[in-house]
Amino acid sequence: MTATSAEGSDQDPTEEWSRYGRTLLHSMAEVLEEAPEAAHNLLLEAADYWLSLGLALGTDRPQDAARLLLLIETEEHNRAELLIDAASFVTEALP
Repeated sequence: MTATSAEGSDQDPTEEWSRYGRTLLHSMAEVLEEAPEAAHNLLLEAADYWLSLGLALGTDRPQDAARLLLLIETEEHNRAELLIDAASFVTEALP
């Protein structure tokens, strides 16, 4: 069974979730390498929560999201790197 997402995707939601999970694992690889294996699930759950929170904030309150990003990352070149990482994440996570 397939479902149509808000963007019109006819991909199986289970496959979409799996692809997102693989992308999250890939993006967290460096952190996970440095953490004890027993903490991996908690770290991934926390990353998923904060990513979801950021997406909700960015969708509903983009001006506040932009202000928070400026507060969190004050150096412009670091913000530029985050935007590149974000674009890569979306490209990998979404078909």
